[in-house]
Amino acid sequence: MAGEYVAIHDKALIARGDLETIVRQTKAIGGDIEPVVFELETCKRVDLDWHGDAQSVIDNLPGAGAPGSNKRGRPKLGVIPREVTLLPRHWDWLATQRGGASVTLRRLVDSAMKSASTEERISMQQNQLYGLMSVLADEPGFEEAARALYRNSKRGFESAIGTWPEDIQQLLVEKFDAIGALHREKNDD
Repeated sequence: MAGEYVAIHDKALIARGDLETIVRQTKAIGGDIEPVVFELETCKRVDLDWHGDAQSVIDNLPGAGAPGSNKRGRPKLGVIPREVTLLPRHWDWLATQRGGASVTLRRLVDSAMKSASTEERISMQQNQLYGLMSVLADEPGFEEAARALYRNSKRGFESAIGTWPEDIQQLLVEKFDAIGALHREKNDD
């Protein structure tokens, strides 16, 4: 699982880096702490099993399965089966597409994700940042920060999180600035 992650514990940013770095830095702190870990680009929470020493946690990281272990059946490709409800005409159309229904649906979703409008990307990133901020939902100014986030008010956002830990402020403002850049891009169009 490549990418950058952050670990937050007791309202402090305790580690930043790839998952292995997060685990090693967290375990080096000592104790039995179990921080909340987020993938930085999407602000998606990553659940880790913190039991054991650093190496055993690393061995159990998502996607760290033993290479070369051949099991019977379909390979695990990260595909998640779920039910989809469509009208008969949609199923008929999907049946005529190259690769079948699943492949066609994946292609359609990928295409929609790539061609998302600036407004859709702004909304998505605002929701992601809100999810990251929710770890600090009991901090003073949280509601004001959330309102400023959706209004794109950097001054209001920075003021609302002004009493939060400095490292958390920097992380949140970094993400807020990326959203602000999208707003400027939208206004230039």
